[in-house]
This record gives sequence, structure tokens and C-alpha cells, in this order.
Amino acid sequence: MGASWLARALISSGESARDNLATPIPRRTTIINLAIGCAISLITVQGSYSLDNDLEVALGTASLSTRTARFDPGTLRFFQQGEFRTPFFETCFENPWRMPFTVDMWRKQFAVTGGRPSESLGTAGRMLGRGSRRTLLGNPIQAADTAARQPGSLRAVLDSLRGRGVLRGEIPDLSKVPGEVQSAAALVLQVMIDMLPHRRAAITGVADLPQAFQRVIGSDPASDDPAAVQQEHALFQALDINYLLVAGHDLTLAAQSALSLLGTNLAETSYDVTIQTDWGAIVLTGGSDTKHPDRPTLLVIDTGGNDTYLNGPSNHSVNNWASVVIDTAGNDKYLSDAALDATPIEKFEGRTRKGRFGPGSACFGVTVLLDAAGDDLYRSHRPGIGSATIGCAVVYDREGDDRYDVYADSLGYGKFGLSLVEDGAGKDSYAGFSQVQGCGQTGGLGMLIDRTGNDTYVANDTLLDFVSPQSKDHNANMSQGCGNGRRADYLDGHSLSGGIGILYDVEGDDSYTCGVFGQGCGYWEGVGMLWDTAGSDRYSGQWYVQGAAAHFAIGYLEDEAGDDRYSAPMNMAMGAGHDFSIGMLVDRGGGDEYKAPNLSLGAGNANGIGFFLDLSGVDRYESSGITLGKGAEAPKGTLRERALCLGVFMDLGGIDTYPQSTPWAKNQSRITNWTDRGPSSAESQLGIFWDR
Repeated sequence: MGASWLARALISSGESARDNLATPIPRRTTIINLAIGCAISLITVQGSYSLDNDLEVALGTASLSTRTARFDPGTLRFFQQGEFRTPFFETCFENPWRMPFTVDMWRKQFAVTGGRPSESLGTAGRMLGRGSRRTLLGNPIQAADTAARQPGSLRAVLDSLRGRGVLRGEIPDLSKVPGEVQSAAALVLQVMIDMLPHRRAAITGVADLPQAFQRVIGSDPASDDPAAVQQEHALFQALDINYLLVAGHDLTLAAQSALSLLGTNLAETSYDVTIQTDWGAIVLTGGSDTKHPDRPTLLVIDTGGNDTYLNGPSNHSVNNWASVVIDTAGNDKYLSDAALDATPIEKFEGRTRKGRFGPGSACFGVTVLLDAAGDDLYRSHRPGIGSATIGCAVVYDREGDDRYDVYADSLGYGKFGLSLVEDGAGKDSYAGFSQVQGCGQTGGLGMLIDRTGNDTYVANDTLLDFVSPQSKDHNANMSQGCGNGRRADYLDGHSLSGGIGILYDVEGDDSYTCGVFGQGCGYWEGVGMLWDTAGSDRYSGQWYVQGAAAHFAIGYLEDEAGDDRYSAPMNMAMGAGHDFSIGMLVDRGGGDEYKAPNLSLGAGNANGIGFFLDLSGVDRYESSGITLGKGAEAPKGTLRERALCLGVFMDLGGIDTYPQSTPWAKNQSRITNWTDRGPSSAESQLGIFWDR
């Protein structure tokens, strides 16, 4: 209303002044200024609209506020347990009602880092509490960049490696290698040398590094053996991941700069040089289809052809601590096994084999994969294609219609490390089974960003390799924006907090499918988030999905625009919190359809907080049970009976359709659904339905 009201006010005031020429000029000016002032005041009020205002009013219907509708720390002390909580989790858990604002501020930072994964890494590291601002005072790799542009730079860097005993043989003839490639290689290799002290500082507290490396890649995450648990815990405490993340940032920045040096004119230029080092092979090649074998790789620059990579880049050993691949052209394949060239993961009989990590994985090191063009295939049955366990892994695909097909711990997976997968453009498909498409475990952050295109995300729920405790007919996917930790209250009592998992799709009409645990889901002090900025999207899941969380965790799904469809037939979905957890779904625009189960659409269970918000549009809701602003009862005779359980449903626009089985849910209705009243509202179990 503000803009049109202003126009009418100005026209009306101007006409009144013209029609009454007897009115003194100062008075006419006052009338016009008054109209302008009122209009500006209205616009200012409207422009400063904050969700906080509506939240206070809605919570006020139950004598609550954003300051009182929180978990009681005194009660939590007897239930909550875990180590290595992230600051992002603690901030959101302390004040859940500020979370839409907090999330928006972080998302805006990622929105402007497209094509610069090094900047995304820096931002993600700060969310993890292990970040740095390496570019605050300038370019941290400027000296290496300047030196790399000088004639003979590559030979000089290779001489430096030989002087360190890393390169033991003679330097081969480089005359056929294009100057741009030599400069690009010199830049990346020099930054590797510069970052070696950081890698050493990160692991200086680890007594037997080769043994620790083998133990990590062969570990069984489901093990509850006390000795193995204690070894892992001691390892985490001995590490300083900050140093590895600094090395990850600078190596990613170096690879980005190297890619810009290479340009787009080398696809037909033929050359092929391989140099063996103790850190892995250096391969500079172009002009043909190349098959890069399964071996420790330090640096590959490939400027032409449809190429195939086996388990590269990856940290094959403790010496192969850095691994970078830059491919500028062609329809390429990045595989963990040669048989996967034409075999999808779900049909690959060897998919459950353990023991190694795959392409695009980091372990006690840093890996960077940059692919500039082509319709590419990324397929790994091993942790890979953006998987960091004690390290930093980056996969950036600039353009093309790409296929990502993985098994587990991939496509943006972090555990005591940081992993980023970014796809710049194209119609892409993402498929996986468990802990994929943005998953953060203890001490880690895993993030998948897709910038443009109509994309498909599938967490496999038909081939039951990861059967869920909630339902034998579905997989526990822990995917598509999931943060999860180790629950050990029923084992050895040494629980570990979850990390941060983020799936961020910036543009396009997208489809998301999963089974149990996914699509903005948190478990055991983890934070899982799914952000979709634009497009008409489809979300389909089963249980603990679409902004749901369990056991002191946070699950958050936000869709900013489009006519969206949400479906979850089983339980706990669309803004549902269980057991001192916070589950939120925020849909900011469009005419949406919600097919929801019990415990949904703003529902709290076992002293959880569930929040659902639809800001605008004509929407349709189908649900039954504890739904649409309700909280479940707490067991009597326990501490929980005086702990808050809260479900909040808010629809702020449109004439909506509600199910007949929920008579309290009506347009322009505001009601408190009391389950059990305690001495105060903050010690009660209740729900709030609020339709404006």
C-alpha cells in the first residue's frame, strides 16, 4: 500500500494547493510536507518490518515471548550431553526465534561467493568456529602469483621441491608445455610449499600419523568398542584443524587463480609431462582423451579431451597430503572404480566395500578439484566427491549438465573438517544413500551449493542398505542438509555433538526426495539446513524431514519463493522438534501445498519446539494428529513435566484451506492449544495457531 498511498497523498495535496490559491504559501508547503512525512513514516514502518514483531504477538497469545519461549538451561543439564559443539549451533539453540534472521545473514554471504569457492570456505569455517579471513588485508598468495607469471617459474618451483628432497629425479623437458600451464602449475605448487608448515602444525599433536591415517580410513562409525571410541576422541583433541582450513583456503584460491591463467584456448594443444615426487605425481597434459590412473597425485592440469580420473584428487597417504586437479575442457569422469564408468552406484555390487577414500576426498590433508566445462560424471562408492575427514575438500564444477552419483559420506560431507561442493550452472542430478548432499558430523561442516538450473536431489530410499530404526521400509539417509552427532547415552556415555550440514540451491525448479532424516534435519546437537532461494520445488520425505530435529538438535528448511509442494506421510515433519530439539520450516512466498503427517506444521514432542511459518500465498494444508500448532504432553512425575514443549504455526497471508479434522485451524484465527499448564507458560506443553 505504501507507494500508491504516497502517490495519492502527493497528488491530493498538490491539487488542494492549486485549487485554493488563497491558501498562504507557507501553509501549502506545510500541507505537502505533512503528506510526504506521513508517507515516509508509513514506508519506514513497512520497510522495517520484522518477523520479530509478529512472533511476539503470536507467542503473546499464550503469555509467552521470544525471551521466555526457550529451553530452560537448568533442566537441559540433566539431559543434554556432547562435546565439540559449534558456535552456530549454540547461537541458534540459545535463541531459536532469531534463527530466521541469523540464517538469512549467513546465506547472504554465500549468495555472493559464486565462482569463488575459497570465499565460501572462509565463510563456512567461521560458522564452524574455525574460520579465518585470509583476504582481509589483501591477497595471501600474491607473492606466489607474481612469481608464477615470470619466465622459468615452473622450473624454479621444481628446483625448490628437489632441494627439499621431494623431487628426486631430473626435471624433464618442459619446452612443449604451454606458458600458461607452466605458470598455473608453478602457482599451485608454490602455495603447496608455503602451506606445508600449516599442515604440519595441524597434526603436530598426533603421535603416530601413518597409524592414525589407516585407522581413520578403515574405521567403523557404528562401532561402540570403548578402545576405538577413546582413540578417536584422543585424536580429535590432538588436532588443530584451523591450520588445515587455512591451507585449504589458500590452495583453493591458488587453484582458482591458476584456472583463470589457463584461459579457454588450449583445448587442442597437445603436450604430456609427468613428474614423480614423494608427495605424488605432477601431470601436465592436454589435447587428447586421457585416463588418469589410480595413484597418488599431487597436481594434474588437463586442458583438453574427455578425461577419466580414478580416485583423484585424493590423499592416498600421509605424504600425499595435498592433491589438486584442474580440468578445463571436455566431458570428464571422476570415478572410484573403473567399473563405475557405466554402472550406477545402486547397481554396483561392490558399493559396500570399505577401506579407502575416493575421488574428491580429504584425509589429514587438502584436496581441490576444479572442472571448468563439460557434462561431467562424478561417481564414487567410497567417501568422496567432496568428503573431508580431518581435512579440507573442495569440488567446483563451473558449468554443464552434470551427474553426481555417490554412496555415503560424500557430496559435501565433513567430520573434523570442511567440505564444499559447488556447481555453477546446468541441469544437474545428485544421487546418494547416506550422509550425502550436505552433511556435517562432529567438528565438521559439509556443504553442497548449486547456483542455477532445474536440479534433482535423491537420497536413495528404495534399496535398503541403511535401514532406519523408525521404519524397516525406509533408509536413514541423514542427507540433504543434515547435522548429526554420536548418541552414546545408551552406550558408553561419550556422546559427540553433530556438525553443520547445508544444502543450498540458489535458482531453479528443483526436486528433493529422501527417506528418514533429511531436507533440513538435525540429530544430537547437530544443525542441518536446506535453503532454496527460487523456483517451484518439490519436497518428498518420510520421517524427520523438512525442518525436523531430534535430541538437542536443530533442523531448518527455508524456501524463499515459488509454488512448492511438500509431502511427508509418516511422522515428524515440516517444522517439528523432538526431545529438546528445534525444527523449523519457513516458506516465504508462493501458493504452496503441504501434505503432512502427525507431529507436523509447527509441532513439539517430548519437550521439543516446532515452528512453521508461511509468509504469503494461497496455501493448502492436509494433516492430522498433533499438527498445526500443537505440543505433546510430557511424562508426569519427571523433570520434563515442568519443561516447555511448544508447537507454533503461523500463516501470514492468503485465504488458505485447512483440514476438517483440525477445527481450530481456520483463516484469521488465533488460538492457544493447551495440552498441560504448568506454573507458567514457559513450564507448560502447548501449541499456538496463528493465521493473519
